[in-house]
Amino acid sequence: VLAYTAKYASAFYGPFREAVSSTLEGDRRTYQQDPANAREALREATLDLAEGADMLLVKPALGYLDVLRDVAALSAVPVAAYNVSGEYSMVEAAASAGYIQREEAIVEVLTSIRRAGADFVLTYWAAEAAGWLPG
Repeated sequence: VLAYTAKYASAFYGPFREAVSSTLEGDRRTYQQDPANAREALREATLDLAEGADMLLVKPALGYLDVLRDVAALSAVPVAAYNVSGEYSMVEAAASAGYIQREEAIVEVLTSIRRAGADFVLTYWAAEAAGWLPG
C-alpha cells in the first residue's frame, strides 16, 4: 500500500491539469494539505504507518524537501517523492530558453530529492535519467 502521506495544495500541479483538460471545479485545499503546514505531514505519516502502509509519498517534491526529510527520518518503510509536472516544466522551460543546462539541472533536481530522503522518485524524466544516474 502506497500512502499519499503528504499531498500539498500546490500550484505545481497546473501543467498536468492543463494537459488532461481538467474541468474539476472547487477548492482542492479541502482535501490537500496546506503548504505552510509541515507538521500535518508528520501526523499523517504516523497514522499511515500505524494503518500498515508499505510506502509513504510526498507530493510535490522540490518545494517540500524539508517535509520529505522529516517524513523519511520518521519512517520505517520506504519513502517516495513525486516530482510533479510543474517542477518538470520549470526545468524544461528554462533549458529551452537557454537559461540552464538541461541534463545538469535534471540530475541536480533528482539528486536533491534523493538526498532529502526519497528512496524512490516518481518523475517524468525517469526513462531518460535512468541512463545518467548511478543505481
